[in-house]
Amino acid sequence: MLLPKTGVAQETLDIGLLIANKSQRSAYHQLAVQFEKAYPNITINYIVQDDKHYKHAIDTWLQQETGPDVLYWQAGNRLKKMAASNLIEPLDTLWLEQRWGEDFPLDIQHTLRYNQRIYALPYAFYQWGIYYKKSLFSSLNLSVPETWDAFLEVCAALKQKGINPIVIGGKDSWSVAAWFDYLNLRINGLDFHQQLMNGAIPYTDKRVVQVFNTWKKLIDLKYVVFTVDNKNWQEALPYIYHDIAGMTLLGTFAKHHISNLRSDDIGFFRFPQLKSHMPLYEETPIEVFMIPKNAQHKESARLFLTFVGQHKVQTKLNLALGYDSPYLYATAHRLYPVDSSAPVGQRHGVIAQYFDRDTHKAMSLKGIEIMAEFLTTADVSRATSELEKARLRAFSQAP
Repeated sequence: MLLPKTGVAQETLDIGLLIANKSQRSAYHQLAVQFEKAYPNITINYIVQDDKHYKHAIDTWLQQETGPDVLYWQAGNRLKKMAASNLIEPLDTLWLEQRWGEDFPLDIQHTLRYNQRIYALPYAFYQWGIYYKKSLFSSLNLSVPETWDAFLEVCAALKQKGINPIVIGGKDSWSVAAWFDYLNLRINGLDFHQQLMNGAIPYTDKRVVQVFNTWKKLIDLKYVVFTVDNKNWQEALPYIYHDIAGMTLLGTFAKHHISNLRSDDIGFFRFPQLKSHMPLYEETPIEVFMIPKNAQHKESARLFLTFVGQHKVQTKLNLALGYDSPYLYATAHRLYPVDSSAPVGQRHGVIAQYFDRDTHKAMSLKGIEIMAEFLTTADVSRATSELEKARLRAFSQAP
């Protein structure tokens, strides 16, 4: 449902974007073309930054007297922090007008709420899971493992054939946090994970120690190759192509980086289950648009969000981005359901974002550094005590 076209004079709508590659730039350009065709009195001006610079710029933009009219951001703790600081507009009225409450899953809506108000429009998401080479598994008669015991059996079989079971890109280190997140979600569940991310539970808790002991087993058995030779996650993908390593844990954003010659032979499966009674909570980072309090063209900003809130627009945008649309009726190419235990529209709060999106910024930066070190030392006591020191520092400074 679109809002009526306005009769206002020509306006320029400034939109802040985090763009990682050329295909994303092209996707957002086409979105602007579509929008300007629908609203010829509004011109889109993208303010484009890469990941590192965007996360610095957004803090500046939100604190200025005037800033961009629409901003890209990320659901979960990062969004809620800005809502708590009264830096972004609540969008409850727009959600009611567009009936988006009927169009987006409850678990996704949950990541957009703070104090019972909703602050963003979700337009894209991606899932994390394990990439592997299908032909390698087939040649070794290996099946995709659904349980942790089966996963360890696959690792052992690969190791026996001289193939490193798991590769982790070490140059940027951040992807290592996915292993901690998934092990904690599979062992301790989402409620515990969120409390830990919010600083309410010490990292020396025995349940966190269990996570690290489980992780340590992979390291002690030499199932993990951490590419300390300055290869990032993209540069580690050829390890999979050439049977140097059997598996790697990444988000589906990796699809655009997989060689076209290899894409049909690269498979993807969900992180294995460790406890049979524990629901399969997933890492599902969600991309959103929000309107800053200091935006100058809020009516036009709402028109833009309304336009992006259409399922056909989201479908087209996400096909170009390589992501999926969170819209219930969009054409999706999801690789596995977020939760098979309940219909998509009935789920509530069953997904996590990612370590750096879910916890305090200072905790994230230091935490990822400690986890990367753990891959080389496998020292559980040291890792958990250092993480606890980081938690105490970070959350004593939290607003």
